Amino acid sequence: MFFAVRLELELPYAVSLKDKRQTLRSLKDRLRRKNVSVVESNHQDVWQRATVEIALAAVSRAAAEEKREELRRALLNYEELAILEWREELMKL
Repeated sequence: MFFAVRLELELPYAVSLKDKRQTLRSLKDRLRRKNVSVVESNHQDVWQRATVEIALAAVSRAAAEEKREELRRALLNYEELAILEWREELMKL
């Protein structure tokens, strides 16, 4: 199974691109510790917005859903950002 998540994020505390990059770097590092791939895919030149894509592979649908919930909990506990939109796609390979 392959699972992909596209997040539209708001970074209300970022007052510069440097602040935004620092927050996103911290977020990416935390998520990568959970064995997922993370990339910023849009809004690179806007201070308080970001589009982040997360991808992971799992052996079963249940494992993918368990990892998704783990990611969701980690993101909801991240105080420096707000999730504006969460789109996900699950593909069987």
